[in-house]
Amino acid sequence: MKHLLLSVLAISSLSFGQITLTDQHFAGPSESYVFSTLTDPTIDYATTGANYIWDFSDLVPQDQRGLITRPSSQISGLSIIQFGSFAPAPYKATYFNSSTDLPLDQASGILPIPIEELNAFTKKTATAITSIGYEIVSNGQGIGFRSDTIETRYALPMTYGNNYESRGYTDLDLNPIYDAQWKQYRHRVTNVDGWGTVKTPFGTFQALRIHHVVDEFDSIYISFQGFGTWVPIPVPLAHEYEWRSTSDKEAVMRIRTSEIMGNETVTAVEYRDDFNGLGLTESKLAVSFYPNPVVNELHVSTPEMAENFVIVDQSGRVWKQVSGSSKDQVIDVSELASGSYSLVVLFSNGYTSVKFIK
Repeated sequence: MKHLLLSVLAISSLSFGQITLTDQHFAGPSESYVFSTLTDPTIDYATTGANYIWDFSDLVPQDQRGLITRPSSQISGLSIIQFGSFAPAPYKATYFNSSTDLPLDQASGILPIPIEELNAFTKKTATAITSIGYEIVSNGQGIGFRSDTIETRYALPMTYGNNYESRGYTDLDLNPIYDAQWKQYRHRVTNVDGWGTVKTPFGTFQALRIHHVVDEFDSIYISFQGFGTWVPIPVPLAHEYEWRSTSDKEAVMRIRTSEIMGNETVTAVEYRDDFNGLGLTESKLAVSFYPNPVVNELHVSTPEMAENFVIVDQSGRVWKQVSGSSKDQVIDVSELASGSYSLVVLFSNGYTSVKFIK
């Protein structure tokens, strides 16, 4: 009986830390997240298993990046037809956000048109998180492209031992802007290869460890004076290791690597964090604003055009981000809860921060 009781207790203890991820544990529209980033070629991305403890608590951040998910109500231009409320069910976007999923740095040297921004569109259901297409912004105009084959980023519900694969194909035909095409093929293989406790400078989490392998082939067709050719864009085999918890809707830890000839090289390390202005230089540019306290609209005047306006609460959480469009900017704050906030104005050469009350 004693041995039986100990066995039951051991089994109960072993299963306590295992979690299951559902669609409620993934980002939705109008949400914002901050990640601290760093480079560390020696970080251990390979070790994993059941009831494992990953300790990344001694990481030292070097920079930060933000992620803001924009609701489908903010889709504009021709992209409304592709991903808005009248789109076919598989392509009705839950949200969209700025993306680096296409190798824009390489493509910009090939395409004769400027690409100012790339947005990716996501659909979230109870069974999957899918990538349904892109939007390229050129000369201020957004053009949407549905993925002919929809890639599943996460098959849900997700638990330890799950594995799946998915393919994505997108044909970005830039006509009539220019006689050019961009084709992207992706093959994703995902394995939930660990569960346990992950520690970061942001906190300690019960998490699943997820390993994605993405094999991508990109090519661009360029036509000039009646002659056209396909130009391949080399994309190394990519690995993404992420730790996801039920207490946060984004990965609490993520490591990316590129594989060449069987050898993986760490290309990015990031973890969920609060906003702290890391990597920014304080600017001497003065910013004026009114009213304070504010109810619905915050009027901001800057001596030169700002790149972005970021609203942060006292804990460092980013609540809103708006691209600069005028030296006299009007920011809608009607959805903010009552409290104290900081408005961080990002210029090309630094930032200015001011406090206001809602």
